[in-house]
Amino acid sequence: MLHHRLCRSLLSGAALLAVPAAHAQTAPEPAPAAADAPAEDGATDIVVTGSRITRPDYEAPNPIVSFDAATLQRSGNTNVTEFLRRVPALTNSIDSTRSAGNAQADGALGQAGLNLLDLRGLGTNRTLVLVNGRRHVAGQFDTAAVDINSIPTDLIERVDVLTGAASAVYGADGVSGVVNFILRRNFEGLGGRAQFGVSDRGDAANRFASIIAGRNFGEGRGNVTLAYEYNAEQPLANDDRAYLRSANRVFFVNNKNYVAGQPGSYVKIPTTDNRYTASYFDANGVQQPGGSYANIIKIGDRFFRGDGQPYTFGTQSQTDDYSQGGDDTPVAGYIGDIVSRTRRHAVNLLAHYDVSDAFKLSFEGKFVQSSARTFSSYSGTYSSPTGEGYNAPIALDNPFIPASLLAAAQAEGLTSIVINRNNFDLPRRGEDVRRRTWRGVVDASGRISDHAGYDLSYTYGRTDVRSTKLNDRLADRYPQALDAVRDASGQIVCRSAAARAAGCLPVNTFGTYVADPAAFDYFLFDPVSRARVEQHVVNASLTGDFGQFFALPGGPIQFAAGGEYRRESSRFRPAPELLNGAFYQFDEPLVPTPSSGAFDVWELFGELNAPLLKDKPFAYLLSVGAAGRYSDYSTVGSTEAYQFNAIYAPVEDISFRGSYGRSVRAPNIAEVFRPRTGLSDFIEDPCYLANRGQGTQFRQANCQTLIAGLGGDPAAFSNVNNPDASVNIVGVEQGNPNLAPEVARTWTGGVVLRPRFVPRLQIAADWYDIRLKGAINRASPTDLARLCVDLESIDNPYCAAVTRRRGTGYISGYTVSPQNVAAFRTAGLEVNIAYQIPTDSIGRFDLRLVGGYLHRLELVPLPGAAETNNLDQPFRPKYNLVFSPSWTIGKLTAAYNLRWQNGTRRFSRNDTDGREEFVDPRYFRFKELWQHDVQAQLDVDERFSFYGGVNNLANQKPDIGFETNVPISPLGRYIYAGVKVRYDPR
Repeated sequence: MLHHRLCRSLLSGAALLAVPAAHAQTAPEPAPAAADAPAEDGATDIVVTGSRITRPDYEAPNPIVSFDAATLQRSGNTNVTEFLRRVPALTNSIDSTRSAGNAQADGALGQAGLNLLDLRGLGTNRTLVLVNGRRHVAGQFDTAAVDINSIPTDLIERVDVLTGAASAVYGADGVSGVVNFILRRNFEGLGGRAQFGVSDRGDAANRFASIIAGRNFGEGRGNVTLAYEYNAEQPLANDDRAYLRSANRVFFVNNKNYVAGQPGSYVKIPTTDNRYTASYFDANGVQQPGGSYANIIKIGDRFFRGDGQPYTFGTQSQTDDYSQGGDDTPVAGYIGDIVSRTRRHAVNLLAHYDVSDAFKLSFEGKFVQSSARTFSSYSGTYSSPTGEGYNAPIALDNPFIPASLLAAAQAEGLTSIVINRNNFDLPRRGEDVRRRTWRGVVDASGRISDHAGYDLSYTYGRTDVRSTKLNDRLADRYPQALDAVRDASGQIVCRSAAARAAGCLPVNTFGTYVADPAAFDYFLFDPVSRARVEQHVVNASLTGDFGQFFALPGGPIQFAAGGEYRRESSRFRPAPELLNGAFYQFDEPLVPTPSSGAFDVWELFGELNAPLLKDKPFAYLLSVGAAGRYSDYSTVGSTEAYQFNAIYAPVEDISFRGSYGRSVRAPNIAEVFRPRTGLSDFIEDPCYLANRGQGTQFRQANCQTLIAGLGGDPAAFSNVNNPDASVNIVGVEQGNPNLAPEVARTWTGGVVLRPRFVPRLQIAADWYDIRLKGAINRASPTDLARLCVDLESIDNPYCAAVTRRRGTGYISGYTVSPQNVAAFRTAGLEVNIAYQIPTDSIGRFDLRLVGGYLHRLELVPLPGAAETNNLDQPFRPKYNLVFSPSWTIGKLTAAYNLRWQNGTRRFSRNDTDGREEFVDPRYFRFKELWQHDVQAQLDVDERFSFYGGVNNLANQKPDIGFETNVPISPLGRYIYAGVKVRYDPR
């Protein structure tokens, strides 16, 4: 077997103990990578990201965009992901504004507060994140995605973003490329930084502090560095911004009065004060009760509010989706937080000692604890017309019932009243997540000769996740608190004596904000779930060249070769109360199941770089290279990855580079091992009357056939007639042990200009093209429903995965699982310009521009499905750039940053193509992003520096629409100030 052969080869080469000088911590102090800043003459060779071979940075065969620590600090961002989203390749990454509130708290457990990188828009699970060239343990169970919160901000020396077939060098997951964090080393002395920032509205405050202490010893052969870092961010709720509140927030909704072909009439129109409708108009124009999300009580033919006053229905003159005004429930009130409350503590220890050139030891150790708390929507108390839902009848002897309601109920001969209400006076539901990450690296390296070196390392990583769901209602206790009576003394108490003995206090739900908070403790509970992710990596390699045997005209052939063993495991243990179904299903939409899984992989890899020519006429440099990796997984069997690359510089001023390769991604633990699990999701049925014209040309006829075949009425098939239209539908989700690896073909081609007649100017332009086939994808329940009717025939596997009720045709269930069924294609151009202008009289100017052009970003989610063009959509702009000039004169440095991107499409192409009447042209696109940031820093002396700045100086706000952060975060103008201190005993 492969792993036996690999073991023998490693043991036989134990005297050569291997791993690359490839890892940056064993290389000389890193210089800026290619396209980061022009290299000075005579710069020391380094190990560039994407290769295990030591070479000058300008000879990097793949396009690399690098940002150093100074650029990070000048941004004012203490959240690294927020900073990296300015890189064109990483605009779709998930930062604090996309992992809060309804965006995460209602989803899978443990996701609140995650910061994940998404390279090239191909997904966080296809972005390989490294630290010093080595893998890092995942931050979310069942995945390989690294939480960037676990990487210390002030220890970062630079960040390299690489596009290319990285799997041949680093292994699986780097389908779209690699983001490599290079950390500082050899720190001498004591350094610290503190920063405080707040929005100009006085909220969303951020506190950051770090301290680093380092000491060289052994005549400079050794160093120990200890660093601590703290970061805290206050939450920001949707209603903290006036323009996002219900009365002002704009939604684009279906226009009830749309007339096809009529000028000025559009399918979608913007409206404000949108509310979940409590009624609809029948064919005769008579108002009827419909929706469940409203504080409404029906007694006979009369409708009341909870306080006993007549219910005022919202206006429905413009839309079938929502109402406006009245007593109907505001939609925006359900958004929750738009930034989580976060806390992060990070301790890092870095040490190394060079016994000799032949034996060097190094160690990295870290502990990071990060926590995030976020709140999403409110709970509801209602009973649907079919008797489903929370079903909370209140007996007429309940003393909280207003007199008007009691009289109306008695007149109708009722014995109880059924509540339909949104619990705005109960605490919001949410999630509190604590992640603890441990990571350690032990490395031995050295030189065997002038032409060869070895390295052997072991990496261990572990992440423990504690996820606490907040304010879930116990299904047995909440009705007991609702069921109130008066006791013999006239006090209002819970009816059940056993409930009273257990601490039950009555809760009043007849009115607005009338519930007594003292009653909450009895029926609200915070279930705690736990998970653990572990990673073991053993890596051994030899690096060097064949110079002692022969050399090509351009120099000796360089090589790197070795092997790696990696084991990943994950387990999840949900709270017993979640497993036992102790909560209302609609409060806790995810029905979790305990899970565990593990895989290991044995790998062999190799890399060559052949410098064919150097310093020749019309061949200042010509080199070709190749890399390959063979892997043997315990889950999917063997895989192969490879890369070929070349660099040609006819003269010193210009070089051309290109690469072609095959990358793979093995399925992660969740995709393979997820057990059969209950799932709950809201489904927008494509067969609703309002949705039939928004799909393919087959949807209309297929919906007619499908609904009629189940005994339903296609002409009356709408959300207002569906009793479950506003509730989550229960289904099933499960893993797939038969998955195969994903395979991507990537090529890049570019040019680097370093003109000698303009010193310190560097211009790089690179084209990339990535084609991914057999991609693992799990269709959402809504996607399954759409695919079912958007294909030519309803005789397809997607219809088989969706269950509909006989007699009505409404969706009642579904089954989803991952499959190797998707395909991605993305291509584009990246431009990177750096220019330094030193002057004798007015200081030094540093100019940097990184721009991107996204040519295509296409997804075919499932076989037979229509191609989805994600180009020019939110977070995937067609054009974007970052321009970052700085000016240093004496002790003062002034920096400016412009982040720009084109206004992206508001609606998908499937909705708008060929439909000029879909929306008013004024609203077809979101506004362009124009973010202006400024900072000034004063170096008082070598020990003290003060700085301050303003981000989003022009106070640009998100554009109108349901999205809260397109094209910019809702934070608004952000002001910060900080201080840096440094003491060097030398």
